[in-house]
Amino acid sequence: MTPINHGLFDAFRADHAVLGRGLHALRTTLAAGDAAGAKATARDVDKAVGAHIAFEEENFYPALAAFLSQEEVEAMYAEHAEGAQILGRIDALDPDETIPAAELEALIAGVERMEYHVSECGQLFGALGGLDEAVMDSLLSDLERWRQRAPSWSSYARDQVPTAE
Repeated sequence: MTPINHGLFDAFRADHAVLGRGLHALRTTLAAGDAAGAKATARDVDKAVGAHIAFEEENFYPALAAFLSQEEVEAMYAEHAEGAQILGRIDALDPDETIPAAELEALIAGVERMEYHVSECGQLFGALGGLDEAVMDSLLSDLERWRQRAPSWSSYARDQVPTAE
């Protein structure tokens, strides 16, 4: 692996670590029934990982199209949209009110689905090796541009929320 390719791998892995830690903290605050803490954590996650979400959707997933089925790619987009929706629902919580049990259960389940997505998406690391060096160089540049733009997850993916079928 060339240094820039290793750089892409490291950047991708670091972003997933940030998201994984954020989701763990979010699930922990929800499990404690801490609406104010969950809101603050959701906002932090929303800001911290938006660039990576945008990068995956605009650059990374299309680059992996040759290695994945259309169904797999569509599922990843839908999971991102669901994640943005969950963050929005948490942000809408009243910090001074007890979270209703059914809503709390649904929010925790949503966060757990996001955690599963992060672990599944981590398996895409292997596909990086299937990309040629020029594509990986371009992807690293794309990721760096998204980091400069720094969109939030919700501002990027919210209009892509899946509809019930």
